[in-house]
Amino acid sequence: MRILMIAPTYRPRTGGLETYLTTIAEALARDHDVSVLTNRDADTQPPVTTENRVRVLRASAFLRDDPANTVPWEAALFGLHTDIAELLAGHRFDVIHTHTQVALLVATMAGLGRRAPIVASFHETQPERDPLGRDRSQFILAACRPDRVLAGSEAFADQAGSFGYPRQRIRIVYHGVAVPDPHHTQPNRADLRQVAGVADDGILVSLVGRFKPRKGHHRLLAAYLKMAQREQVRLLLAGSCNSADTDYLDYIRRTATTGELRNRVTVLADCPDSTRDAVWSATDIATQPSEAEGLGLACIEAMHAGLPTVVADVRGLREVVTPETGLLVDTDDADAYAAALDTLAVAPTARSLLGCAGRVRARTVFGIDRAATGTLGVYAEAIAERVFENGAHR
Repeated sequence: MRILMIAPTYRPRTGGLETYLTTIAEALARDHDVSVLTNRDADTQPPVTTENRVRVLRASAFLRDDPANTVPWEAALFGLHTDIAELLAGHRFDVIHTHTQVALLVATMAGLGRRAPIVASFHETQPERDPLGRDRSQFILAACRPDRVLAGSEAFADQAGSFGYPRQRIRIVYHGVAVPDPHHTQPNRADLRQVAGVADDGILVSLVGRFKPRKGHHRLLAAYLKMAQREQVRLLLAGSCNSADTDYLDYIRRTATTGELRNRVTVLADCPDSTRDAVWSATDIATQPSEAEGLGLACIEAMHAGLPTVVADVRGLREVVTPETGLLVDTDDADAYAAALDTLAVAPTARSLLGCAGRVRARTVFGIDRAATGTLGVYAEAIAERVFENGAHR
């Protein structure tokens, strides 16, 4: 099968979208011809490369200096079209898979839906909270009319349905995460724990996620100050500034250096994949206190690493964490959140049992091979329907 994926960002940028897109593209490329159309972030990036059997096509429109007579609105909306025409010239695809609303809009405006069926996946959490976000979301789904929506969770499926997309055309395939390769050199647990100032018998609680208020880093800092076990606990906040809020990151950094938090919180921004692997190796308890999540890939990664989890009791995370694998808690309640962290901080046996159950659930429900198989099934359905419709109109 010849597959074109379209997304505004791709590796080496980091974040949930980039991690999943890279992982699923490389999994599908084992048996299929996979191309990814994405943005070229710097002149040092070649416009066309092959990375782990995936052909990566990078559009350069936003690297160019616009002449003085350029109309900015036109440049922003239509500037990619020349690049798309050049990069895709001579290529034929059986299916096009867009990731994010803007990718679907770009693909539709470029007329790619006439070449092949479009399967759309959305990674935006609560886009209706953006300025004009609900109107934008409803317009894109109504105007672009993808052949199928492939939702990475029940929460994402309901979100697409709430914007008017027909529910009978939505398919749910849980996002998957690759199982760590046992043959790769494993990160040294002691190194990062030393950086974070964790004692030999101490506990490291880690939060991995983009630095934006929705991810709830501030909730973890507030709960830490109420923990009975805080003397033996250190915090590690690791994540990306890609599509993040630099003002919020600055606020978290300032807060983390004041009062009782001083020298007890380590903040790592713009972490590459190798650093994230080291984080999980060094961690005793993973946490995700988000205000909202479509699914929670960082939590799934932590479960793959055999870690117990303490997460917000919100829709997307409830699809990932069960009482057998972690604790679901109202993380906006600092006392309740602190109590949940304290519970696991003093219970190594419980941490081990939850971590083992979490690893089994992650590999069973959220493995990349399962995700790849499900994704191919949705592609095949969209292709078959398009073939039938084309035949019926002859």
